[in-house]
Amino acid sequence: MVYKIVLTGGPGSGKTSVKDGIIKHFTIQGYQVLFVSETASELINGGIKCFGNNCVSLIDFQEYVMKLQLLKEDIYIDAANKLGKDVIIIFDRETNDNFAYMNDDESSILIDRVLNDKTKSDLLNRYDAVIVLKSSIDFYTTENNKARSENVNDALELGNKTLDTWMGHKKLKIVGPKSTMFDKINEVLNIINELLEKQQIKKQEKYLISLKDSDINYIINNSRVQRIKQTYLLSGLNIEKRLRKIEFEDETSYYYSIFKTLEDGTKSIISEKKISEQEYNNLLEFKDNNLNEINKMRYFFTYDEEYFNLDIFDDNEEYGLLEINTSSSVKIPKYIQIVSTVSDNSDYTNKSLASKQKRLIRK
Repeated sequence: MVYKIVLTGGPGSGKTSVKDGIIKHFTIQGYQVLFVSETASELINGGIKCFGNNCVSLIDFQEYVMKLQLLKEDIYIDAANKLGKDVIIIFDRETNDNFAYMNDDESSILIDRVLNDKTKSDLLNRYDAVIVLKSSIDFYTTENNKARSENVNDALELGNKTLDTWMGHKKLKIVGPKSTMFDKINEVLNIINELLEKQQIKKQEKYLISLKDSDINYIINNSRVQRIKQTYLLSGLNIEKRLRKIEFEDETSYYYSIFKTLEDGTKSIISEKKISEQEYNNLLEFKDNNLNEINKMRYFFTYDEEYFNLDIFDDNEEYGLLEINTSSSVKIPKYIQIVSTVSDNSDYTNKSLASKQKRLIRK
């Protein structure tokens, strides 16, 4: 099994120390740990830069960075698949980080130059997990990276922009500043342990919220958003087949997923793949007519160093569903009004809500 993990964050966030801790810990555990170095620093240290004298343009530089990043990824992933054992690949910053340095117009130019038939959603979902380290003034230094030129305030702002570029990833984890680097490393190790299913340290909490009593406009204005159309297909006992059409930042992607329902009621994914629009339309012919389509807006946002998503359904103006993966007590944003906790209530799964006899209205 190959696990692809992005370790990112603004300058001074502790990536070097955390990376060393990951390699040491999981090598002892028997994993082969591969590390892909930060590409931008590699180019700058080699003499290719977008600042100072004898420099290239920002867009040209980011094009070189992304092309080299993707090439390095392919090489490391190919090698990992040939090692014959469990492999963890740690990427020191990756493709989406490039967009933190550019405005929307520049980002569009970069996409046209580099991605060909890929979309930003494809980049977002290339990795199994993304761990964003938040910067701290106390730990900021330029000593361990001579390519670094930001002052501390710029570094903190860049860290926030970096986090924004990864919003929407299905397994995004935020690690805030800690009193010691030891604490930060331990939290990252726990996150990776969860991915490896060595220990279940976090669980998903789900809440029914009142849209009328919450500041929804604030959420909308401070989130990245996806429009999701979810369709269920005819399937056998304990098997769930699902289509998703996702519109994200002017791009449309299509996915086909198959899940198995386990004895405890949880779902295990059998397969999930991106498909073409034509394949999507063909599979729609097998729609389960006993279930409604789910049409919703999903808003991704952060609060108190936690990563939330809020689903607002087209057919319901009163209630929404708020989800968070957490290891401790949840600190709900003050601008959200909770109606009830529904984490363990099967009535609030998407498939249950697709039932023609059920709606998202509960006391």
